[in-house]
Amino acid sequence: MKIATIISSIITLLLLFSTMICGLWIHSGQPGSINFHINCGIASVIFCFITFILTIISFRSIKKGA
Repeated sequence: MKIATIISSIITLLLLFSTMICGLWIHSGQPGSINFHINCGIASVIFCFITFILTIISFRSIKKGA
């Protein structure tokens, strides 16, 4: 479970970083493909929730083991 949490955290951080770059790109006035930017933001939120749930599960299993 710990490895899944770490992998999910890395993916979440990369997606959030990409979303920030996309937001700055749109803010500069070059919207390009808005659907890509929207999908990147949605994926970031979904992976954030997955990471949050995995982190809670990991902490509960550590707490039960102690």
